[in-house]
Amino acid sequence: MGGFSFLCLGSGSSGNCFYFQNSEGAFLIDAGIGIRKLVKYFTEYGISFSNIKAVFLTHDHIDHIRSAYSLATKYNLPIYATEGVWRGIDVNPVICQKIPVAMRNIIRKNEAINFLGWELTPFTVPHDSNDNVGYFIAYNDVRIAHVTDDGSMTDEIDSFIEKANHLIIESNYDEDMLRTGPYPYPLKKRISSLNGHLSNHEATETICRHCKHLSHVWLCHISANNNTPQKALNEVMSGLKRNKINESDYPEIVPLNRTSPTGFFNLSK
Repeated sequence: MGGFSFLCLGSGSSGNCFYFQNSEGAFLIDAGIGIRKLVKYFTEYGISFSNIKAVFLTHDHIDHIRSAYSLATKYNLPIYATEGVWRGIDVNPVICQKIPVAMRNIIRKNEAINFLGWELTPFTVPHDSNDNVGYFIAYNDVRIAHVTDDGSMTDEIDSFIEKANHLIIESNYDEDMLRTGPYPYPLKKRISSLNGHLSNHEATETICRHCKHLSHVWLCHISANNNTPQKALNEVMSGLKRNKINESDYPEIVPLNRTSPTGFFNLSK
């Protein structure tokens, strides 16, 4: 498959993993899906582990790093993360198998990494982890902002989205469903906090601010209990109309599957 493409293998509290590839190779953002399921998906989509050259982590929560140890030790893949994420992994009691030091690589926020023709720049995203980053991915004329597990929008995040022509953004919960749902109050408060997750409304407002320069938007990390893909999509479409955005400026909006691959997307400017 030529050019630049990506495959979402799953996005949600059950596991997050994104596969990006060009003619030179591929990398993953996050590895939160079990290794057996990853192997199954790679087989189904004709992906060879030899094509994958690295894994870049957003943060230290288990639904983003579940298979990182196996990918490092069984498949000899280098793992990239910030110092804060590595500290979080080391102190997280849920993570019994720590990634070997030899396979660890440190990245720094706002410092670009040149990798297989891509330029990846990590940037701060507020979340209740030891550290959390989004990634700005540039390849020729294609520029993607990848923002997940985001409690609130910031000027810095907006500045990277402003440079993008494609956006992967969290649209985690519907405010009414969260408020009236079965979750205990402390969990509801955590999800809706500035370091929790992004609501459909907040994602929509962000998309509306930037839609004129975005070709595609993918809605990720959609909650199983406090949202539906259709609600997330409807909120965005209603917001575009509410903000009187011309239909010719609408990006293509796609909700990503939570627990299964959504399929390859070929990217161009």
